[in-house]
Amino acid sequence: MIPLSLTIKGLYSYKTEQTIDFQPLLDGKLFGFFGHVGSGKSSILEAITFALYGETERLNKQENRGYNMMNLQSDEWLIDFMCKLGQENLRYRLTATCKRDKKSFDKVSTIERKASVEQNGTWLPIETGQIPEITGLSY
Repeated sequence: MIPLSLTIKGLYSYKTEQTIDFQPLLDGKLFGFFGHVGSGKSSILEAITFALYGETERLNKQENRGYNMMNLQSDEWLIDFMCKLGQENLRYRLTATCKRDKKSFDKVSTIERKASVEQNGTWLPIETGQIPEITGLSY
């Protein structure tokens, strides 16, 4: 898997939309995530893992996962991950969204995950369940 970009919003400490463009990092041939404790390194990796597999180690299978992943000052969260995957090295876009209920702060919508693959300049939807087969890795 080659990461291309990651946009996150309203997820853990990322209240406002933040985008990481991995291309400059890839041009250097090697990169890592560095920062102080609590700076959001694990949140980045968790966002990528959740986009790919719909699971995370931190809150996996927890009943209120959408609520617990959401920044307390946000009404929604977004993960938008683009990467190259598979033998053909095609571009994939994986998204996950969740929204807070406007009438009840403690309630959030069901997490919605989507996946698509770019073919001939067009994004075609695919089943998120296909991702482990494409990556060759299970969660």
